[in-house]
Amino acid sequence: MPKDPYMKSQYVNTMLKANNMDLKTYCTSSGTDMVKLQSKLGQTGISYDSTNHQFKL
Repeated sequence: MPKDPYMKSQYVNTMLKANNMDLKTYCTSSGTDMVKLQSKLGQTGISYDSTNHQFKL
């Protein structure tokens, strides 16, 4: 997974869309800590939109 927060959000968005899943399911299947991911991206103003299942700036 990319280190850059913007690239990371786009990577996760691509995985969510490609696999038709929500963030919780993605994090569980990939072994990613959902709270840490949202916190890290949130520091740059990127938040998760649960309605559309994607991160947005």
